[in-house]
Amino acid sequence: MIVPMKHVTLLCVRADREATVETVRRLGIVHVVPARAPEGENLEATRAQLAAAERAHTLLCAVAKVGKDERVVAVPADEVIERALALDTRRREYGEQAEACERELSEYAPFGEIDPRTVETLKSAGVHVRLGLAAGAKTLPAPDGFLLHILRRTEAGLAFALIAQQPFELADVDLGAAVTPVPLPARSRAESQAVLVDTRRQIDALTAELAELAPASSAVSARAAELADAARFASVRAGMGDSQAVAFLQGWAPADTVDALRDEAAQSGWGVVFTDPRPGEQVPTLLRYRRWARPITALLDFLRIYPGYREDDVGAVFLIFFSLFFAMLVGDAVYGLLILTVAVVLRAKLPRVPGHVFSLLMISGGATLLWGVLSGNYLGIAPLPGFLTAFKVDWLSDRDNVIELSFLIGVVHLTLAHVWNITQVRPRTKIIAQIGWIAVLWSMFLLARSMVLGHSLPSFVPYLLAGGAACVTLFMATKQEFKRDWINHALLPLTFIGNLVDVLSYVRLFAVGYASVAVVTAFNQMASSLGWHHPATAAAAVVLLLFAHALNLVLCALAVLVHAVRLNTLEFSTHKGLSWQGFRYEPFRASTTATTGPVSDHTSRASLMKG
Repeated sequence: MIVPMKHVTLLCVRADREATVETVRRLGIVHVVPARAPEGENLEATRAQLAAAERAHTLLCAVAKVGKDERVVAVPADEVIERALALDTRRREYGEQAEACERELSEYAPFGEIDPRTVETLKSAGVHVRLGLAAGAKTLPAPDGFLLHILRRTEAGLAFALIAQQPFELADVDLGAAVTPVPLPARSRAESQAVLVDTRRQIDALTAELAELAPASSAVSARAAELADAARFASVRAGMGDSQAVAFLQGWAPADTVDALRDEAAQSGWGVVFTDPRPGEQVPTLLRYRRWARPITALLDFLRIYPGYREDDVGAVFLIFFSLFFAMLVGDAVYGLLILTVAVVLRAKLPRVPGHVFSLLMISGGATLLWGVLSGNYLGIAPLPGFLTAFKVDWLSDRDNVIELSFLIGVVHLTLAHVWNITQVRPRTKIIAQIGWIAVLWSMFLLARSMVLGHSLPSFVPYLLAGGAACVTLFMATKQEFKRDWINHALLPLTFIGNLVDVLSYVRLFAVGYASVAVVTAFNQMASSLGWHHPATAAAAVVLLLFAHALNLVLCALAVLVHAVRLNTLEFSTHKGLSWQGFRYEPFRASTTATTGPVSDHTSRASLMKG
């Protein structure tokens, strides 16, 4: 369910702002909303330090050697951060020098070994040399009084040197073709290559120095967490409002925490005001589920989608249908067993990860295992051993049956959205419109069966569709709503067609699952064609099958993210009237990853500014 919220305003003496923020952070209840834009030198400095720490951590992780490094870097985290960023700055400078050398070598490659000192020596002896490029030219005539030397012929044109005993500019000489003057290089090609080699050596040495600091990445990460807390603290403090001698902090708290805040206010000497959310206010969403439905929060958090505070919580329905869609899209009993086993093992190996993450995998894997057993899909193996066929439902072996089942699941899914709406719509006359939508949906279901599967269309369908459309048209809006949103009525024909498309879209449950089985079956045939009687061909067949199943699992994961999520968040949610525009309730509290608490007093904050 979506937990009711209260708007909280805490008032304190201005001199107690720091202590108030520290207490609010310790409570970990209030989702703080700034009363004004947080700003200030302390906040900006802390944010800059946080950015530096995060960049240093990224650098150290990037250069860390593969495998566990047991070395210990006995240097404070701040010094590691400063040293890592300094090394990276020098490395980037050398990188720019290397790029400049590479560009120079590439630009002057057509001219060969041109030494600018030699050209200057010739100039002092009265011999003048100019370099140029003639794009698209195959030959160039030598003008009177000039010596033309072709240095290289390329598909792009000619690289040449023009020589004379008097000063001249290449742009003033007519060579019978368009030419581009090329200035002399700053150094010889050999010198540029030597500089490039030395620059790359310096880059490698700096990278090696960074790698020596890599074992300190965990300490840098902890320091970044401390700085993140410090930045959050400074942001909350700077975002407090004030009026003369009073400062105030605003935010949102679950309604069931009001008593705890009142008790703390009494002890801390705060004034506290609780109000209900007003229409139009942006209220964070806090979801709480019964234990069986809690796993869906793993998916919602991963996708970062939440219902709005004033919308309905469809998490339980989402979980049920997501698990069903997952099973039909993956469709293989062995894959389901693999997912289930991996989830159980990881739950034991990673106790710090929230359990509902693995519970979602267990539910989805278990549903896939059951569907695979009922449909008789085991890695595309055919024919199946007798003990595996005992549980197979032959009805699911017919593709037309599975397509019809997909349509049926779709219409039931969408009907549930409108039945839910019936319990909530106001005025109650709109219930008739919701019943009309249900009639339209079932009409579209029967029409889809007829169009795709060739079933005969029942004679009552036109009457059912017409009656449903009439109910929707007449009762979907009040008179006032019709004047404001009449365009919705004008678009109703398209909306009715959209209902047919919505039902048809559930065929993806069959199509993707069928494609998954077809891919595995094809690879099985390819592996069999290699042969299992010779060790070499058998090994090749095993490698091929491992590749095939790894690829298929990746495709199944993408299918789940694209299709199983879409059918819940788009088709179902559209019929339910759910926009998923909510944002998560995130109370102000200390980070659990920091090794020590974030800075909150003047002295320790000053220490943050050092280095």
